[in-house]
Amino acid sequence: MQRLNTKTASWEIYSGLSARAPLMVRADGRGFKKLLEDCRKPYDLEFAGSMVQAASSFFVDSGFSPALAFTFSDEISLLFLEAPFAGRVEKIDSAIAGFFSAALSLNRGKLMSMDCRTIPLCRAEILEYLAERQDETWRNHIFSYGFYLLVGEGLSNSDAMQQLRGMKEKEIHELVFQKGVNLARTPTWERRGVTVYRKNGRVTQDWETPLFRSEDGQRLLFEIIGAE
Repeated sequence: MQRLNTKTASWEIYSGLSARAPLMVRADGRGFKKLLEDCRKPYDLEFAGSMVQAASSFFVDSGFSPALAFTFSDEISLLFLEAPFAGRVEKIDSAIAGFFSAALSLNRGKLMSMDCRTIPLCRAEILEYLAERQDETWRNHIFSYGFYLLVGEGLSNSDAMQQLRGMKEKEIHELVFQKGVNLARTPTWERRGVTVYRKNGRVTQDWETPLFRSEDGQRLLFEIIGAE
């Protein structure tokens, strides 16, 4: 293949941007709302299974070696203790977004696309990052149940969204509870996400992930990456 001339290469101003490990790489779905219109609401176990399977396949088929993956909704976060591609951000983002786009497209039988971003961390920040994404999992959980409850009662999507925007989390939680749904008793994976990692050489899917800020969660993280 012909190499780029010096002038062309100089236009690639981000090609030399690199990040040191440890780092997180987060892939997010693009345009998934329309693609998932036929899925069960507010949560679809089959789609969740597709996301978890894509994360599991990454450990086996991508050629990368993440320490763990954490997924909920339409996102997958990957932890790398050693930077792939010598930390070159453009290469990392494009290769991982491409892998997940292809894996989900094959799994779902329709074209699906994911974007990607690289987040440099220090080792002490790994737990906090995962805990924050798990917090977002819970917020998404509350909002999703509230939204589809209101839509199910006849509100339009925009009206349901507008009503929820003016409510606090605990108010949405109470609204859903009054309609007969105890969000503390919904499936663990809906509330806390799913963690994928290697255990005894095998890829393990943990659909009962503990809270990362709890003792059990910190113990799990220590077992996976040897970090407190």
